[in-house]
Amino acid sequence: MFITSKYAGYNRHGEQSAAGYFLILMQPKTDSSVFPQYESTCRVCGNGRDAHQTAIPFVPACADHGIVTRLRARRNGTEAELDAICDAGERFVTGCAACDAHKVYAANCFNFTPNMVMYPLRAMVRYVRMRQMGPWMMGTARVNNTSITLSGSYGSDGLPCSVADEVYTAGVELPQELYQAWNTGGGWNGAGSEAKAMREWALKTFPKPQHT
Repeated sequence: MFITSKYAGYNRHGEQSAAGYFLILMQPKTDSSVFPQYESTCRVCGNGRDAHQTAIPFVPACADHGIVTRLRARRNGTEAELDAICDAGERFVTGCAACDAHKVYAANCFNFTPNMVMYPLRAMVRYVRMRQMGPWMMGTARVNNTSITLSGSYGSDGLPCSVADEVYTAGVELPQELYQAWNTGGGWNGAGSEAKAMREWALKTFPKPQHT
Protein backbone atom coordinates (compact mmCIF):
# COMPACT_ATOMS: atom_id res chain seq x y z
CA MET A 1 0.00 0.00 0.00
CA PHE A 2 1.46 3.35 -1.01
CA ILE A 3 1.83 5.67 1.97
CA THR A 4 3.26 8.47 -0.21
CA SER A 5 2.93 9.10 -3.92
CA LYS A 6 5.61 10.36 -6.30
CA TYR A 7 3.37 9.81 -9.31
CA ALA A 8 0.27 7.84 -10.30
CA GLY A 9 -1.36 7.63 -13.69
CA TYR A 10 -0.78 5.99 -17.08
CA ASN A 11 2.42 5.48 -19.04
CA ARG A 12 2.83 5.87 -22.79
CA HIS A 13 1.62 2.31 -23.33
CA GLY A 14 -1.69 3.05 -21.63
CA GLU A 15 -0.78 1.01 -18.57
CA GLN A 16 -1.41 2.22 -15.05
CA SER A 17 1.75 3.04 -13.14
CA ALA A 18 2.57 4.42 -9.71
CA ALA A 19 5.55 5.02 -7.48
CA GLY A 20 6.18 6.06 -3.91
CA TYR A 21 6.94 4.68 -0.48
CA PHE A 22 5.09 1.39 -0.07
CA LEU A 23 4.02 -0.40 3.12
CA ILE A 24 4.81 -4.12 2.96
CA LEU A 25 3.28 -6.62 5.41
CA MET A 26 5.27 -9.80 5.92
CA GLN A 27 5.14 -13.29 7.37
CA PRO A 28 7.82 -16.05 7.32
CA LYS A 29 7.86 -18.58 4.51
CA THR A 30 6.36 -21.97 5.37
CA ASP A 31 9.74 -23.67 4.85
CA SER A 32 11.56 -21.31 7.21
CA SER A 33 14.17 -22.94 9.43
CA VAL A 34 14.30 -20.02 11.87
CA PHE A 35 10.53 -19.61 12.16
CA PRO A 36 9.11 -23.15 11.81
CA GLN A 37 5.50 -23.49 10.74
CA TYR A 38 4.65 -26.11 13.37
CA GLU A 39 5.63 -26.87 16.95
CA SER A 40 8.05 -29.74 17.55
CA THR A 41 5.72 -31.64 19.91
CA CYS A 42 2.42 -33.43 19.32
CA ARG A 43 -0.63 -31.62 20.69
CA VAL A 44 -2.30 -34.98 21.53
CA CYS A 45 0.40 -36.72 23.57
CA GLY A 46 3.05 -34.04 24.02
CA ASN A 47 5.82 -36.20 22.53
CA GLY A 48 8.15 -35.34 19.68
CA ARG A 49 7.92 -36.85 16.20
CA ASP A 50 10.47 -39.56 17.03
CA ALA A 51 8.29 -40.93 19.83
CA HIS A 52 5.51 -41.86 17.43
CA GLN A 53 4.90 -44.84 15.19
CA THR A 54 8.46 -45.52 14.04
CA ALA A 55 9.72 -45.68 17.64
CA ILE A 56 6.92 -47.89 19.03
CA PRO A 57 7.45 -51.66 18.55
CA PHE A 58 4.60 -53.09 16.49
CA VAL A 59 2.27 -55.53 18.24
CA PRO A 60 -0.08 -57.37 15.85
CA ALA A 61 -3.74 -57.97 16.53
CA CYS A 62 -4.62 -61.23 18.23
CA ALA A 63 -4.82 -64.09 15.71
CA ASP A 64 -7.84 -65.60 17.49
CA HIS A 65 -9.82 -62.45 18.30
CA GLY A 66 -8.34 -59.75 16.07
CA ILE A 67 -9.78 -57.79 13.18
CA VAL A 68 -9.43 -60.59 10.61
CA THR A 69 -11.33 -63.07 12.75
CA ARG A 70 -14.02 -60.52 13.56
CA LEU A 71 -14.51 -59.55 9.92
CA ARG A 72 -14.88 -63.20 8.95
CA ALA A 73 -17.42 -63.71 11.71
CA ARG A 74 -19.39 -60.65 10.60
CA ARG A 75 -19.40 -61.85 7.01
CA ASN A 76 -20.33 -65.48 7.61
CA GLY A 77 -22.04 -65.44 10.98
CA THR A 78 -24.48 -63.55 13.15
CA GLU A 79 -24.03 -60.72 15.64
CA ALA A 80 -24.41 -63.29 18.42
CA GLU A 81 -21.56 -65.32 17.00
CA LEU A 82 -19.46 -62.17 16.69
CA ASP A 83 -20.15 -61.30 20.33
CA ALA A 84 -19.12 -64.82 21.27
CA ILE A 85 -15.69 -64.23 19.74
CA CYS A 86 -15.09 -60.86 21.42
CA ASP A 87 -16.46 -58.94 24.39
CA ALA A 88 -19.71 -57.37 23.24
CA GLY A 89 -19.01 -54.04 21.51
CA GLU A 90 -15.26 -54.36 22.02
CA ARG A 91 -12.29 -55.29 19.84
CA PHE A 92 -10.55 -57.35 22.51
CA VAL A 93 -11.21 -60.32 24.74
CA THR A 94 -10.71 -59.88 28.44
CA GLY A 95 -7.99 -62.13 29.83
CA CYS A 96 -6.35 -62.86 26.46
CA ALA A 97 -2.64 -61.95 26.66
CA ALA A 98 -2.37 -61.25 22.90
CA CYS A 99 -5.45 -59.01 23.00
CA ASP A 100 -4.13 -57.15 26.06
CA ALA A 101 -0.74 -56.57 24.40
CA HIS A 102 -2.34 -55.21 21.22
CA LYS A 103 -4.72 -53.05 23.27
CA VAL A 104 -1.72 -51.39 24.98
CA TYR A 105 -0.05 -50.88 21.58
CA ALA A 106 -3.20 -49.41 20.01
CA ALA A 107 -3.54 -46.90 22.84
CA ASN A 108 -0.39 -45.10 21.67
CA CYS A 109 -0.55 -41.85 19.71
CA PHE A 110 0.62 -42.63 16.18
CA ASN A 111 -0.35 -39.52 14.25
CA PHE A 112 2.03 -36.63 14.91
CA THR A 113 -0.32 -33.63 15.06
CA PRO A 114 1.51 -30.47 16.18
CA ASN A 115 -0.01 -27.04 16.63
CA MET A 116 0.67 -24.41 14.01
CA VAL A 117 2.89 -21.58 15.19
CA MET A 118 1.47 -18.12 14.59
CA TYR A 119 4.06 -15.37 14.14
CA PRO A 120 3.16 -11.68 14.31
CA LEU A 121 2.89 -9.76 11.07
CA ARG A 122 5.87 -7.48 10.47
CA ALA A 123 6.08 -4.45 8.25
CA MET A 124 8.60 -2.37 6.39
CA VAL A 125 8.50 0.52 3.94
CA ARG A 126 10.46 0.67 0.69
CA TYR A 127 10.38 2.89 -2.38
CA VAL A 128 8.49 0.94 -5.04
CA ARG A 129 7.51 1.44 -8.67
CA MET A 130 4.46 -0.46 -9.85
CA ARG A 131 2.92 -0.91 -13.23
CA GLN A 132 -0.08 -2.72 -14.57
CA MET A 133 0.36 -6.36 -15.54
CA GLY A 134 -3.00 -7.68 -16.69
CA PRO A 135 -5.48 -6.88 -13.91
CA TRP A 136 -2.74 -6.48 -11.28
CA MET A 137 -0.41 -3.71 -10.19
CA MET A 138 3.00 -5.28 -9.64
CA GLY A 139 6.49 -4.22 -8.70
CA THR A 140 9.55 -5.20 -6.71
CA ALA A 141 11.25 -4.04 -3.52
CA ARG A 142 14.85 -4.55 -2.51
CA VAL A 143 15.83 -5.53 1.02
CA ASN A 144 19.62 -5.77 1.29
CA ASN A 145 20.43 -8.47 -1.28
CA THR A 146 16.90 -9.86 -1.55
CA SER A 147 14.31 -8.84 -4.12
CA ILE A 148 10.62 -9.14 -3.17
CA THR A 149 7.89 -9.38 -5.79
CA LEU A 150 4.89 -7.26 -4.82
CA SER A 151 1.32 -7.29 -6.04
CA GLY A 152 -1.43 -4.90 -4.92
CA SER A 153 -1.99 -3.71 -1.37
CA TYR A 154 0.54 -4.75 1.29
CA GLY A 155 2.48 -6.67 -1.35
CA SER A 156 0.17 -9.66 -1.81
CA ASP A 157 -3.22 -8.25 -2.87
CA GLY A 158 -4.27 -7.29 0.64
CA LEU A 159 -2.44 -10.17 2.33
CA PRO A 160 1.08 -10.33 3.80
CA CYS A 161 4.01 -11.45 1.66
CA SER A 162 5.79 -14.67 2.59
CA VAL A 163 9.43 -13.67 2.79
CA ALA A 164 12.85 -15.07 3.63
CA ASP A 165 13.98 -15.11 7.26
CA GLU A 166 16.41 -12.21 6.94
CA VAL A 167 13.70 -10.03 5.36
CA TYR A 168 11.09 -10.90 8.00
CA THR A 169 13.61 -10.22 10.79
CA ALA A 170 14.33 -6.77 9.35
CA GLY A 171 10.70 -5.71 9.69
CA VAL A 172 8.88 -3.96 12.53
CA GLU A 173 6.15 -5.88 14.36
CA LEU A 174 2.66 -4.68 13.49
CA PRO A 175 0.77 -3.50 16.61
CA GLN A 176 -1.93 -5.90 17.78
CA GLU A 177 -4.71 -3.33 17.34
CA LEU A 178 -3.69 -2.80 13.72
CA TYR A 179 -3.56 -6.55 13.17
CA GLN A 180 -7.10 -6.85 14.50
CA ALA A 181 -8.21 -3.93 12.33
CA TRP A 182 -6.63 -5.57 9.27
CA ASN A 183 -8.11 -8.97 10.16
CA THR A 184 -11.63 -7.53 10.38
CA GLY A 185 -11.28 -4.72 7.86
CA GLY A 186 -13.19 -6.44 5.08
CA GLY A 187 -10.49 -5.99 2.45
CA TRP A 188 -10.85 -8.20 -0.62
CA ASN A 189 -7.82 -8.30 -2.91
CA GLY A 190 -6.87 -4.97 -1.36
CA ALA A 191 -6.82 -2.92 1.81
CA GLY A 192 -9.98 -2.68 3.91
CA SER A 193 -11.32 -0.20 6.41
CA GLU A 194 -8.01 -0.32 8.28
CA ALA A 195 -6.16 1.46 5.45
CA LYS A 196 -6.19 4.96 6.98
CA ALA A 197 -4.93 3.79 10.38
CA MET A 198 -2.33 1.58 8.71
CA ARG A 199 -1.01 4.48 6.62
CA GLU A 200 -0.86 6.81 9.64
CA TRP A 201 1.07 4.22 11.63
CA ALA A 202 3.49 3.61 8.77
CA LEU A 203 4.21 7.32 8.29
CA LYS A 204 4.87 7.69 12.01
CA THR A 205 6.92 4.48 12.34
CA PHE A 206 9.01 4.93 9.20
CA PRO A 207 9.63 8.71 9.05
CA LYS A 208 12.64 8.28 6.76
CA PRO A 209 11.99 5.18 4.62
CA GLN A 210 15.11 3.49 3.31
CA HIS A 211 16.00 2.64 -0.27
CA THR A 212 18.13 -0.40 0.65
